[in-house]
Amino acid sequence: LKLQFLYFIVISFQKKKITTSVMQVNPMRKNDVEVNIGPVDTPIEEVPCYMHLLRHLLGLLLLPFTIFLVWNTVKPKEALLVMCFGKLWKVIYSPGCHIIVPWGCDFHTISTKYVTMDTGNSTISDLNGNPVIVGAIVNYHIEDPIKAFFNVEFVHEYVKVNAGVVLKSVVSKYPYESRDPSAPSLKGCSDEIKTELVLELRKRVRVAGVHVTVFDLSDLYYAPEIASAMLIRQQAQATIDARHLIVNGAVDIVGGALEGLSTKGVRVSEPEAARIASNLLCVLCSEGNVHNVLPLQQH
Repeated sequence: LKLQFLYFIVISFQKKKITTSVMQVNPMRKNDVEVNIGPVDTPIEEVPCYMHLLRHLLGLLLLPFTIFLVWNTVKPKEALLVMCFGKLWKVIYSPGCHIIVPWGCDFHTISTKYVTMDTGNSTISDLNGNPVIVGAIVNYHIEDPIKAFFNVEFVHEYVKVNAGVVLKSVVSKYPYESRDPSAPSLKGCSDEIKTELVLELRKRVRVAGVHVTVFDLSDLYYAPEIASAMLIRQQAQATIDARHLIVNGAVDIVGGALEGLSTKGVRVSEPEAARIASNLLCVLCSEGNVHNVLPLQQH
């Protein structure tokens, strides 16, 4: 009788404590936009009194076993979903040890810690149709344990599959590299691409109660079948850009030399100026050492 009296006191106190402190679901973020997609959310339901009475009667009848089974531990960054006779009864977020009569109840623990996921490398065609191998890293956490448990079967697999779909969709909109430095490209991995990746994945996984924080490209290179051809193209483009730089620099040097001669009072005729410019450009733009050839004049 003393054990039964103690049992009722502990259960009553614990029920009042949980009801007043932890029967709340995480609120939505202010900046998030609610999108009506996916299944309807499962609300917390009020369990009829006769079901609680039945649970406590079973607890009294099986008191020796009940004493060892009523203890439920909730760790930090975890949520405990309590199902009572098939209904969602409560969600416990506060860490600690909670006493709940186990008869007629199912307990499901959902971790709300941040998770880092690697999508793996996949071959995707960019905007120009070139096959590139792309891999990405996704950081996310479960924001709503109720949606994560009831709306999807395997929440982490759900996020991984949708991340692969979003990656292929976004990568195909941009070229591997762009001649215009201001234009977004995969090689530059601009903030525009990162933002689009995150927003698109958030729309898809919001139904699972998941909030995505980071979606970055980790691997990016041409596919092996075109890697050699694209390497030759890059080398040719680099050579052309270097030649442009050399020629522009040589023109500036020649212009400065002629202007300096004129400033110091050295008179140079147009044919002589053309010859000086031609010789300087030949020396400055040549790849190897230039040997001067002086003509011999006969008097």
